[in-house]
Amino acid sequence: MTNRIRKIVENIKNLYKGRFLPDEPMRLHTTMKVGGNADLFVEPEDVFSLALVISECKKNSVDFFILGGGSNLIVSDEGFCGVIISMNAFSSIKFENGIVVCGSGVETNRAVEFFAENGILGMESFAGLPGTCGGACYMNARCYSNDISSKIEFVEYLDLENFDENSYKFLEKHIKMYHNSKDCAQWAYKHSPFMEKSAVITKVAFKAEKCQPEKASELKAACESFIQDRERKGHFKAPSSGSVFKNNRDFGEPSGRLIDEAGLKGAKIGGAQIAPWHGNIIINAGNATCSDIKKLVRLAQEKVKERTGFMLECEVVFV
Repeated sequence: MTNRIRKIVENIKNLYKGRFLPDEPMRLHTTMKVGGNADLFVEPEDVFSLALVISECKKNSVDFFILGGGSNLIVSDEGFCGVIISMNAFSSIKFENGIVVCGSGVETNRAVEFFAENGILGMESFAGLPGTCGGACYMNARCYSNDISSKIEFVEYLDLENFDENSYKFLEKHIKMYHNSKDCAQWAYKHSPFMEKSAVITKVAFKAEKCQPEKASELKAACESFIQDRERKGHFKAPSSGSVFKNNRDFGEPSGRLIDEAGLKGAKIGGAQIAPWHGNIIINAGNATCSDIKKLVRLAQEKVKERTGFMLECEVVFV
């Protein structure tokens, strides 16, 4: 542990609530199961502790990264030089005043199960989606032609603009609310307004429409059908980060089809492989490294560009 990281731990340990894990392997916290160690991995239990860690990082000029479920993330083989801040402990979920309010660390599939168990419509197509509600909001997750932004009522976030080493003492100034609207142009395909903010999502509230009691079993069956479809498509066969590339609607064809047509289905570099069953999924076929995955990404981009003139755009995030 570096001196700056030690200083952060020492300065916050008496006020902070949550876990500290020094030199933590990031392969344990991503669905791709790759990545070196983070200097420090923290899991704050409340907004004050979250703000306290960020304030100390800023005070000591230490980089930090906000982690959701790690389902869209590939960490460098060298690890992360700084502090990884996991939102996993922000895990409350409740139904109140006609909305479902989820902590940003709530697993998306758990939120879907909560909807189904309480006879609430609207989240069926997200059944089986890995990651967290905060991450799905940030990425504007899209499943079976449904954008999660269409389900969101409001988002609570910690505003990091003008956030400094003393900001944790004045939380009321930095906790903001974003109220969604149907005609909001800030959302787009795999894009949210939070990509343009310096912010940490802490809560996501979803619209809640109760179904008729006699329809509750149909709601659960619909969720199960989406999970089964994901299983048929091989989403859970091996460690992966889901879709690697965005689909470009202007170009027309799905990225997976372009990769298949380039003859790359099943292509392998080191321990990473383009899934034999889906061109837009790269899997960890055994001891894959971030370097292996990057090489496959470049190969797919080059071959598709050669055939079509179109450059595939990454959806996954490399850190």
